[in-house]
Amino acid sequence: MIDILIGDKAYKVKEAKTQEERAKGLSGIKSLPKDEGMLFYLDNPNPSFWMKDTLIPLDIVFINSDNEVISVASGKPNDETPITESNVKYVLEVNANSGIQEGDDLEFITDDDKMLVLDSKGEVQMELEGGERIFSRRSTKVLIKKAKKAKLVEKDE
Repeated sequence: MIDILIGDKAYKVKEAKTQEERAKGLSGIKSLPKDEGMLFYLDNPNPSFWMKDTLIPLDIVFINSDNEVISVASGKPNDETPITESNVKYVLEVNANSGIQEGDDLEFITDDDKMLVLDSKGEVQMELEGGERIFSRRSTKVLIKKAKKAKLVEKDE
């Protein structure tokens, strides 16, 4: 499972990268927590999805290579009617009526997005996910001044 943001909603999603994972999808599941789903990584930019053996209604969200939602389709349980779209890189399946809209952006949340506070030996002391303050305002101003001065010296050389 990985964490993503789409629009203003956070989800934990299973990844469907192989042909077998994509073929199985969410078929057979009887319920899906509201903050979970499945993200399909596509080889074919013109996919066709259907809801065969899928027991719950889903939003099928088509996303392009710019990580932007290009359309959202409603998937009805056990419906074998193909749902198609063009120029697609990912498809996200989540519970129906998710509120995801065309134009929303997909963001992957990775451990790289965290800042690590290290001690003098390089050991992790704390993980920051964003918004936490680790320096006072005064210290921050001093650091900015020093950085600007270093940038000027760098240009001189």
